[in-house]
Amino acid sequence: MTEIQSLFKLQELDMECLALETALRELPVQKEIDESQERLSMLRERLSRLGLELNRVRKEQKHEEWEIKDITATASSISRKLYGGEVTNPREIENMRYRLDTLEATKSRLEDDVIALMEQAEALESEISEVNLEITQKEAELVELTGKRDLEMAAVSAKLSNITEDRERLRTQIPDPLVKKYEQLLRDRGGSVVVPIKGKICGGCHVTLPSSIVILAKPNNAVVRCENCGRILCWRE
Repeated sequence: MTEIQSLFKLQELDMECLALETALRELPVQKEIDESQERLSMLRERLSRLGLELNRVRKEQKHEEWEIKDITATASSISRKLYGGEVTNPREIENMRYRLDTLEATKSRLEDDVIALMEQAEALESEISEVNLEITQKEAELVELTGKRDLEMAAVSAKLSNITEDRERLRTQIPDPLVKKYEQLLRDRGGSVVVPIKGKICGGCHVTLPSSIVILAKPNNAVVRCENCGRILCWRE
């Protein structure tokens, strides 16, 4: 294999490495992982909000239950005085009865509130259970996807490592000035900088080459560049 043919092969290996590096960055499974992680984050935030709301509801329920107890105790005390013969003044009796009616109305309202809060807490607990279940499922899915990604990355990385080793071995067989010229062209142009001659056509810019250029390039023993695009020409049988 001539130096130019070796350079052409080096370029092929470089392009394979580039494709594999791109594949590592853009594994399809990574998109699924990102989506699962985003969904998990949303679920955990939702779970946190639900937990805070449940705590608030329970706290409010407990507060109103204590109020009911206080009202019940107060009403009992008033009833004992009212019906125990301790109070004989008609106006005071009327005030106490009014006070009892007011306390009973407040107690009834609070009891309705407690029932509503209990129902609200029950609904929140049910929703929390559903969210916890989905979180468990998503976490299991994420473990599976991560394992799949790691296997795919390992396979691609192993292939990339092998090609990189082949590339380094081949590079040592090519004169350093030629490799530097190739690398400079890569920096300047990008893409394919060592191109085959197809008939008399430049494989890079597709311009018809002069016969003299084709004759010079055919032995593949010297750097011959396309006069139009500046790429290095390689004769391919």
